[in-house]
Amino acid sequence: MIFENSQIPVSELPKVEDVEYQQLAPAYRTVELVATSLLFGFFLLGWLVFFFVNPFRMPWLNWGLLAVWGLLFAFGLRNANRRFRMEGYALREHDILHKHGVWWRTVTAIPFNRMQHCEISRGPVENAFGLATLRVYTAGGSSSDLSIEGLLFEEAQRIKEFITQKIGGAGNGL
Repeated sequence: MIFENSQIPVSELPKVEDVEYQQLAPAYRTVELVATSLLFGFFLLGWLVFFFVNPFRMPWLNWGLLAVWGLLFAFGLRNANRRFRMEGYALREHDILHKHGVWWRTVTAIPFNRMQHCEISRGPVENAFGLATLRVYTAGGSSSDLSIEGLLFEEAQRIKEFITQKIGGAGNGL
């Protein structure tokens, strides 16, 4: 018996950029924008308290802080929109891909034969918008290795059923 281990040219490998990613549900953008607005609403309340209780009596500080708040709020809304546009997932024959990140972009691929189980979770906000989070677990970890937020609940159920069939069939030689 002769052992062979042929080299594969990198140029012949499929490109991740060629994968057509599914975008998240449009309602997820709304959830992100509302969450960002609520966070900055609390910051605005803090500014209002500071405005009325300012022991320094320096109006330029009050208005300067409000201007910084406005810039950060606009940046936060822009970042939430960009985060929504950048995130996506793809189911392939042997794995699932998930891309996310605005500043640090990440693409995670988990083969079905490494998956232990998956679950769907829904918080009160996700439930109100008909959304869900799909979490995928692999062997050896206590937390999920892949988490896709912003899926329509029905879509998350279909993906979970597909993954469950794939990992259930993997042990049967299918």
